[in-house]
Amino acid sequence: MNCWHNSVHERNDMSTQEEKTRKALDSLSRYCKAMGYQGWDNFDGLNSRIVDSAPFHYSYILRLIWIQFFKRFPLNLRKLTLVPKGYNPKGLALFVSGLVYSGQYDEAKSLIDILMKLSSPGYNNVCWGYNFDWQSRKFLTPKSTPNLVVTVFVVNALLDYYKATGDHKYFDLAVSGCNFYLDNLILFEDPDSLCFQYMPGSRGKVYNVSMLGATALARVYQINRERALYDKSKKAMIYAIRALQKDYSWTYAENRKFIDNFHTGFNLVSLCKWMEYTDDYCWERELKGAYNYYLKTFWLENWCPKYYHNSLYPIDIHCSAQGIVTLLKLMPYNTNSIELAGKIADWAINNMQDNSGYFYYQKTRFYTNSIPYMRWSQAWMFYALSMLNYSYTQ
Repeated sequence: MNCWHNSVHERNDMSTQEEKTRKALDSLSRYCKAMGYQGWDNFDGLNSRIVDSAPFHYSYILRLIWIQFFKRFPLNLRKLTLVPKGYNPKGLALFVSGLVYSGQYDEAKSLIDILMKLSSPGYNNVCWGYNFDWQSRKFLTPKSTPNLVVTVFVVNALLDYYKATGDHKYFDLAVSGCNFYLDNLILFEDPDSLCFQYMPGSRGKVYNVSMLGATALARVYQINRERALYDKSKKAMIYAIRALQKDYSWTYAENRKFIDNFHTGFNLVSLCKWMEYTDDYCWERELKGAYNYYLKTFWLENWCPKYYHNSLYPIDIHCSAQGIVTLLKLMPYNTNSIELAGKIADWAINNMQDNSGYFYYQKTRFYTNSIPYMRWSQAWMFYALSMLNYSYTQ
């Protein structure tokens, strides 16, 4: 994948891509600011005020059908069914991190202030969940139920802001977020490994959950050097590394065997950054193998993303955004990373960005779902393009 950027033609191509990225980011930023960073979500069907008063609100089967229908249907029925726009804590965290990359610290702080008001009540430490009820095949999760993934994204946003400003208040808040899942979300632990659960009461063993949790602990450890954080984080990473298959792929979870694009990206970034934060490069061979698998498996020649290892559809903007992030976070392992991230961005801008600035959700074989989801699409692409734009200036 390596190449040299010596020709005038290649330098001109890079300059053109830089300008295209900047314009796309500016357009997206204007859209998101005009919306006040509030919007709909692909999983927010149960926020409908009609559902609240309907008899099928009490049936888990009908709740599941309703939420899946809203997720998959290409026409946006949310105004008709009285689903309000809202702040999504994970989306806000991604916006904060993107704003820090862009040097917009005052704007980032204003969103952190909102995040602090959205912290889930009832726990000794700060934590966050989603702003909608969510029905799975097994249980109903009420809105604001804290979970590890959302909390980790907020923790990383707080650490990004702390790194940029030096304000120790935000480091302390990040530590509190890590303490939440250390105190509440260890599903099992033995002398060698541990597994974090997604949220209180859940039993699924999801690899990216433990890896995300481990890497946030390692990032805090890099700053305060508390050995216990390193020890816990390494045990969580050991659990996930043991699940790496012979072809260097990860399935999603112990009991869910699909292999998908953006969760693999989560795992790669988590492992790469864990080794950087701890200065412990014990899994470099595994990282290189998994990264090579990711590049060969999940991208077409034009850098259109495949969703699964064995299936193109649905073509999802989340995969493009995480692809940009993954390439940039793993720059030490590919000298061509910025150019390749630019190609992923170029495909997404050409094929998934609306003239009004926002990015579409998905393309299927038969139609495009152009609903402007704020967290899934806009926040992720804002974060990814902000990181790419920043990389061009370094």
